[in-house]
Amino acid sequence: MLLSQNVKYTIRSIAYLLIGLVFITPLLWMVSTSFKYENQVFERPFVFVHWDQMNWANYKHILMDTAFPTWLWNSVFVVIISVALRLLLSALAGYAFGFLKFRYSDTIFLFFLTTMFIPYQLTLLPQFISFRFINLLDTHWALIIPNIVDILSIFLMRQFFLSFPKELVHAAYIEGSGIFRSFMKVALPLARTPLLTLGLLSFFMIWDQYYQPLIFLHSKEMYTIPIGLQSFQTQFGKQYALQMALACLAIIPVLAVFLALQKQFIESIVSSGLKG
Repeated sequence: MLLSQNVKYTIRSIAYLLIGLVFITPLLWMVSTSFKYENQVFERPFVFVHWDQMNWANYKHILMDTAFPTWLWNSVFVVIISVALRLLLSALAGYAFGFLKFRYSDTIFLFFLTTMFIPYQLTLLPQFISFRFINLLDTHWALIIPNIVDILSIFLMRQFFLSFPKELVHAAYIEGSGIFRSFMKVALPLARTPLLTLGLLSFFMIWDQYYQPLIFLHSKEMYTIPIGLQSFQTQFGKQYALQMALACLAIIPVLAVFLALQKQFIESIVSSGLKG
């Protein structure tokens, strides 16, 4: 019986390993190509890495001779401001809809939920017209403002505050705290788990946005990384090694954030599931 379980475990592990290799192969090829010269990219037979001929000049060219540092800073700025404001607004709205329960709150929230059925592409033209009218085109605020309000984030925070222990806030009321102070001192610190989950998901989603910067930005110094990658590919369409080096540099911030917070992210998912 024990031998049978070990065999099943081994087979399952091998199957998972093979599936993992299938998914990670494009990433490995990207990293491998980034260290090659152009005449080595499609060589036969394929060599994963030429250890004696590693081409570090690709990365030097990206960092020194392109606008990649500017694109990176633009993306970091847009993502940090967008995520911070989204989390704050989602927590406030979720607390209002889920805990305070004001008059017609359920009806208003239901109206908010119906906006999720509107395709995102349909909102781009009205946004473009509005931003042109208030002179926000070709600014980073044209990317930040549409990301501040996220109905799904508000919904998740509302679900959290629906089961929030009211005794804690009532105790703060007795000690003289108002609604906003009790929210900041009691409710918000205890909402760390769902906020961390939403923060990571929002980070990944906003970082990869392509259509907004494509439509709202036209100055190259304002580009974020996704639109910068597209413009670089247009300019260096046949230089695959350079493109892969740029792609490797572009995913470093995403990997760094995930690796730094993966333990907390997994714990937040597990704890949220147990509470639900």
